[in-house]
Amino acid sequence: MSKLALDALSRWVAEWVHPVPAAAIPKEAARLAAEFTAYAKDAGIDTEHIEDELGEDLVSFMEDALVEAAESDSPSPGGTR
Repeated sequence: MSKLALDALSRWVAEWVHPVPAAAIPKEAARLAAEFTAYAKDAGIDTEHIEDELGEDLVSFMEDALVEAAESDSPSPGGTR
């Protein structure tokens, strides 16, 4: 189950996590974690098991994903993406 659950989380993050201003990351991470928890419940996925596998709670995971999304959306040196 853990691989399937982690795959579901990865697909969900790829679809729903988008860059936001740095100041909005904590609030957006909490919102995304709540939304994923609701999705997981409907899909029969145990979020506590996912958090155990991740080694962090979903809010922290979403914060990391948002920071990564913002970094990948930033222009690279030289002005190109």
